[in-house]
Amino acid sequence: MIRDIVGVVDHKFLNDLAPFDVINPSAENLAKYFYDETTRQMNVMPDGARITCITIWETDTTSATYWP
Repeated sequence: MIRDIVGVVDHKFLNDLAPFDVINPSAENLAKYFYDETTRQMNVMPDGARITCITIWETDTTSATYWP
């Protein structure tokens, strides 16, 4: 599931892709995007699993985490 979401943004100019054509493609906004997309895809799964947070790493030492 994550690979599919990564495939949408990987090696692309993020400012041309929704929702980043309207909002800044910061690590914080990318973390929220990954959370929203993962949650949306998991809502169709019958097992009731859910994501609690998503962390996006910019470098080895800097990251952004999104908790709803």
